[in-house]
Amino acid sequence: MYFPIQEPDADGIFVKRVNRFAGIAVIGGREAKIHIHDPGRLQELLFPGAKIWARRRAGGKTEYYLTAVELEDELVLVDSSLHNKIAAWLVESGVVFPGYRVAKKEPAFGRGRFDLLLESHAGGRALVEVKGVTLEASGRALFPDAPTARGARHMEELARATAEGYEAYVLFLVFRKRAASVSPNWDMDKKFAESLLRAHNAGVGVRAVKLEMSKWGLRYVGELPVDLTPPL
Repeated sequence: MYFPIQEPDADGIFVKRVNRFAGIAVIGGREAKIHIHDPGRLQELLFPGAKIWARRRAGGKTEYYLTAVELEDELVLVDSSLHNKIAAWLVESGVVFPGYRVAKKEPAFGRGRFDLLLESHAGGRALVEVKGVTLEASGRALFPDAPTARGARHMEELARATAEGYEAYVLFLVFRKRAASVSPNWDMDKKFAESLLRAHNAGVGVRAVKLEMSKWGLRYVGELPVDLTPPL
């Protein structure tokens, strides 16, 4: 299974991050401003000297839109705007949540929105929150790589959804080649990790899938085990 990605039209060398959503890279022999859609810290990916791939923007405050980072022997997707589309592709392909279809993207619920609303042939409804994972350490994919109050709130809302008769899931999309399992990043964001564990105990399903990037697309590798055990 292969999810195609729009081919970048430029490569360059990352220089620095300017703010949450912008950075500087040397592209075509000069410094250019690039849009970084992923709000995570990405420190293990976006360091000075890292090779990046981007596509030119037609307008806006930045010239380029960051697509991926080349790290040793792997390409890592850092365009988080694609996460919902990737998750919908996995559902419609029957890879995850077989028997369900995507009924709506970004459905409203409670104080905010989730990423997907699924419906089954039997009439069941499932809310899905999608999280992209780019941090890997010693074979473990870790989420998040920066504190996320919004992520913790999503977990609380998913738990409430189960009490209102929905099925509810967190789906982690793992983009790191060496990842063999997934865990919440307790050291980085204990509040999110605790919220995820409480949601799971309330009936929220936690799934993770691994996707490897090549030029230019994503290959579905398989599901990964999720370990929610708090550290000692």
